[in-house]
Amino acid sequence: MKPRNEKYILKDGQPRQLHSLHTDNTKKEMIRRRSENPHAVRINYGKGQVYETVLLNKLLCLLANKLASLDPNGCGIEMEADKPNWFDSLNGLPALFGSSACETFELKRLALLIKDALDKTRIEKIYVTEEIHEFLVALGVLLEEYLCAGSKEKDYLYWDKSYSLKENYRQKTKLGFSGSELEMDTASLRRILENAIKKIDSGLDKALDKKKNIYCAYFINTPAAYETVREHFIRPTKFKQIRLPFFLEGQMHALRLTNNNTDEARPLYKAIKASELYDRKLKMYKVTAQLKSMPEEIGRCRVFTPGWLENESIWLHMEYKYLLELLRNNLEEEFYADFRDMLIPFQNPKRYGRSILENTSFLVSSAFVDKNLHGNGFVARLSGSTAEFLQIWLIMNLGKGPFYLDDKNELNLKIKPLLAGWLFDSKGIYCFNFLSKIRVIYYNPKKKDTFGKKSAKITKIVFNDKDDKLVEIHSDVIPAPYAQQIRSCLIKRIDVYFQ
Repeated sequence: MKPRNEKYILKDGQPRQLHSLHTDNTKKEMIRRRSENPHAVRINYGKGQVYETVLLNKLLCLLANKLASLDPNGCGIEMEADKPNWFDSLNGLPALFGSSACETFELKRLALLIKDALDKTRIEKIYVTEEIHEFLVALGVLLEEYLCAGSKEKDYLYWDKSYSLKENYRQKTKLGFSGSELEMDTASLRRILENAIKKIDSGLDKALDKKKNIYCAYFINTPAAYETVREHFIRPTKFKQIRLPFFLEGQMHALRLTNNNTDEARPLYKAIKASELYDRKLKMYKVTAQLKSMPEEIGRCRVFTPGWLENESIWLHMEYKYLLELLRNNLEEEFYADFRDMLIPFQNPKRYGRSILENTSFLVSSAFVDKNLHGNGFVARLSGSTAEFLQIWLIMNLGKGPFYLDDKNELNLKIKPLLAGWLFDSKGIYCFNFLSKIRVIYYNPKKKDTFGKKSAKITKIVFNDKDDKLVEIHSDVIPAPYAQQIRSCLIKRIDVYFQ
């Protein structure tokens, strides 16, 4: 096996993974000489025209590279280029051979997405970039070997061999692709995807804490034994896995994969709420559990006082991501049980310490030493919670995926809000602007929830079309051509009546 691309040094007698990046002067000069689109991938290994391909080909490239990046236990995807993932305050973890199950969840989601696309299109063959094709086929053989193996070392062996495949691929494509595409039958690709999902599931099962029924998100993979290849380069032959404490991020990614299956999502929700990630004083969710058992080397989060910044605080961006997944998984009751406690507009301004019309980066959790600051909001940087909040707002007001194409390939709009009854005013009215310009008014005189078994049902929808002609629909679906008129903002107001 070739030595790893990363350099290794010893710190206190232990290997560290450092200096993963270096400048390739040949490629740098090749890019410098280009007059147009200098950074676009080209055929003829960088010497030809810009390489153009379809989306599926790009997704297969991503899939292959990530499948060859699983850690020696198969739980997480290893961190490369000296960088962690979304939780960037784990900036020391890459040096500790860190890996993340958050990306493993997303790898499974990618495999399922590709498989679903193949099933829907029912095509029998596709054309894949030559180098990606070779990479995928070799991984397919490796996955077959893995699933048939009974050895306890099979995860390590998969790691060892898959990395060699990835290094060979990177060496071939360092300057570009050949430009050739090879035929691949979709039955073979489905087989690779199915086996990949089995491999991924095996790792995620090991990432689950069986006692608390929630997932470990991050791992240190310490080389317990290794061979020196040359100065600063080693070949690990055995690893010891160290689990970091729980992170809310890992649970959010897990919920993304329950596929709206409430029976799977609800037990995970209950386990998370029973765990140390839940701040019982504030009734909010902490971004991490207690980190004091971890070395400071994992990153700057370990240096902060517990409850402050990325160490055990209420990190608003991730908390809103988590709340969004509850709504996506049809956990409306659980969502609204947390809604008033978690959302900033419902915070006590005195405790929050600023306007409740303003989001913050984080709130000080009850883990912080100064009780007077518990629940205070601080802006360490621009808040990242906006996109999640807008998605929550959209699902609450209209439902998931309101616009869709019917069997005739015509655009329809289904109105299926997920609103709690207490959100309607004393007259049972709730208003919002759709697509920023269209006034939508809900009339729900009994103030029922619009979700659940005893929910309020839509009896009619009333609006004036683009020609100012009155339209009345006795359904929750607005059909063509009116849906397109709404999409084009040609309709100014929609009145929806519930019973």
